Amino acid sequence: MKVGFSFDSSIKEAPDGKHQFLIRLAKQLVKKGIIINNERPDIFLRLAGEKRNKNAKVNILRLDGLIMNTRWKHKSQNKNISSSIDQSDGLIYQGRFCEKAYRKFMGIKGKPFAIIPNGADPSEFLHRSPQNFFIANSKWRPHKRLKMTVKCFLTALEKGLDADLVVTGKPEKKYKHPRIKYVGWQNRKDLKKLLSRSIASIHLTWLDWCPNAMVEAIVARCPVIYSKSGGHHELAMDSGIAIKDVYWKWDLIDLYDPPKLNREEVADAMIKIKTEKMEFPVNDRLNINNVTDEYIKFFEKLLG
Repeated sequence: MKVGFSFDSSIKEAPDGKHQFLIRLAKQLVKKGIIINNERPDIFLRLAGEKRNKNAKVNILRLDGLIMNTRWKHKSQNKNISSSIDQSDGLIYQGRFCEKAYRKFMGIKGKPFAIIPNGADPSEFLHRSPQNFFIANSKWRPHKRLKMTVKCFLTALEKGLDADLVVTGKPEKKYKHPRIKYVGWQNRKDLKKLLSRSIASIHLTWLDWCPNAMVEAIVARCPVIYSKSGGHHELAMDSGIAIKDVYWKWDLIDLYDPPKLNREEVADAMIKIKTEKMEFPVNDRLNINNVTDEYIKFFEKLLG
């Protein structure tokens, strides 16, 4: 079988999480005897907005988030996604929440599909050796709730937590406090060190789909504290502590004005994970080896 992508999947670093996942997938496909051929593949796997491959036997569209934010050009952007769907022979959703959102919000139906999460390779990551900090790792935008994360952390400090908060990436605003460390964008090597040494990784986003940062934390055996909404809730399973959140009713929303979380609940989760030195079972579902098997199974089904 030959599988193609719309970019050079042999590169080591990607500009975003979804392409980083596809690089991992391509690498694992090769290990399983699949040939990567972007020109004349049997299966062409693409993202929304990328052109279909006319030479491929089957074009598959991997879907992540749809556009339900009133601050974005949701009509034109979702029209482009719908066009990509129409030109595909099969769809891959990142989770049940993702698939349900496309059915409820956009009325998508009738296409063969599979529900397969992102994955990562456990061997990429270092042995766990927790030190005295939590990590907040994300491409920051208002719905990622960095401000809320900081407030919850400060509440935890007031309740007696003795730990730091390390914030990666480029925050929209830096909240100055001696126990909050801003380290900027991290290369793969340094991020792996942070995940191995952090007490837990905090993911309080409102309505995320299948965040690669959270997948990596879980596969790295780093506990997660996450909001109970969107796709990250089903992603975490038994890998951390869930925080109550507002349910989305499948309509347009101001995504960049997320509802507030219970600060006490998040603070208590931080304190609990640290004081009890909590560990969670291995989540083999997100192992890139198993994820790749699910992709191949769907490829074979569509090829007949």
